[in-house]
Amino acid sequence: MKVREEEGAVAVEFALLAPILVVILFAIIAFGIALTRTVAYVSAAREGARYASVHCRPEATACTSDLIVDRVTRAANGYPIGPGIPAADVDCSVAPGELVTVSWDQEVPVQIPLLPDLSWTSTIAGTFRCE
Repeated sequence: MKVREEEGAVAVEFALLAPILVVILFAIIAFGIALTRTVAYVSAAREGARYASVHCRPEATACTSDLIVDRVTRAANGYPIGPGIPAADVDCSVAPGELVTVSWDQEVPVQIPLLPDLSWTSTIAGTFRCE
């Protein structure tokens, strides 16, 4: 008689736990993607700072904000840049030996089914010494 009373108990337990397990699985995936994006953005910022530190050579003789934004955008591997705009804090043509930092505010999206939007905005920055 005892076996008959427990029929279906495993199915009920699975039905209760399955949504929680699915949310945990999607959370792991979403945070992994967010981490990958963050690493790509930091790498793009470092590339922008390196580019600014060498006065945007060999493409140009004078470094402009548009050249830095273009270099950062290409280095971001297709991930969108924004809402901030990458900008250098020092003009290396007048400050050799100083540190130049390229930074901007970046939204990193994290969307998990059945949970509210967990996206965040952080300041992405990369620094090099002016040559």
